[in-house]
Amino acid sequence: MKTTMHTLIQVIALFFILLMGTANAQQTSSESKAGAGATVLEPAQDSSADKLYGSTTKLLRDTVGKVDSFFADNDYSTFQENTSRLRLRLDTSWVQDHGWDIKPKVKFHLVFPGLDGRIRFVMNEDDDSDSEAGAAGDEKDNDAALRWVGHQGKNTSLSFDLGLRVKSSNLDPFLRMNSAIRYGISKNWYGQTSNRLFYYSKTSWRDDFRQSFNRKVSDDMLFRSRSRIQYFDENDFNPYLEQKFTLFQTLNKKSAIAYEALWRLQDMEDSLFDEDEIKGELQDNYQSVQLRLRYRRNVWRDWLYIELW
Repeated sequence: MKTTMHTLIQVIALFFILLMGTANAQQTSSESKAGAGATVLEPAQDSSADKLYGSTTKLLRDTVGKVDSFFADNDYSTFQENTSRLRLRLDTSWVQDHGWDIKPKVKFHLVFPGLDGRIRFVMNEDDDSDSEAGAAGDEKDNDAALRWVGHQGKNTSLSFDLGLRVKSSNLDPFLRMNSAIRYGISKNWYGQTSNRLFYYSKTSWRDDFRQSFNRKVSDDMLFRSRSRIQYFDENDFNPYLEQKFTLFQTLNKKSAIAYEALWRLQDMEDSLFDEDEIKGELQDNYQSVQLRLRYRRNVWRDWLYIELW
């Protein structure tokens, strides 16, 4: 089983490398000029339908970007690599029989000058912006890495990280490959496919694959479907599966609401509850179903937000 999963992960990684290379080659080819004795085939003029599709796709992409920027969504941050940013987050939650839990989190992205802007320093980039207790993985993990950006385009991205993870006070060096591509599907639909492949020196392989589809419902509303598959080589139960549907509604310039329905299949170890709190026969995995409402508001200047779930 593990050999099969390793092969699958390698195929996914190779697919994304080839995809990035092909997209980059096409872009370079279309932008290059003819040399001495070279013959270049000029593309045909765009039809009115092509121009309409292109402008519609750009509007939809810009809408998606604005929504993700407001909610600080990680799925699209890979296309915003050119600016340094610091994010401080403080989560407070209460669970029956567990009491209050307070979790501070720091996310950092520093762009080093020189070297064509290809070197980054990133901290906790793998942390989900919408994660909560019971999500796959340990929320108390912290990691930092040096990132080399192999390719950064408008719609494609490929980068590699060399880093160190702190898990339960133990240090675990890792390598990570981040790849993503986004694309227009039709006049009304916009998609993104991304994959993160990890190798930890102590716990071996991990893969995180995500597929998103977006549709602009109105000027103030955006619909998104996100499917996620995770594989942890260290775990007995695999894969972790997740399906989430979200309707984002912009109320005004300072506030927005996300209506969400989420289904997740995960290991019992990552359950929100302890074994003695689970009624019935224990299982090696559980299904989690959630209906959520997230209200986010900018309360001061352009950088201080409060979010209620």
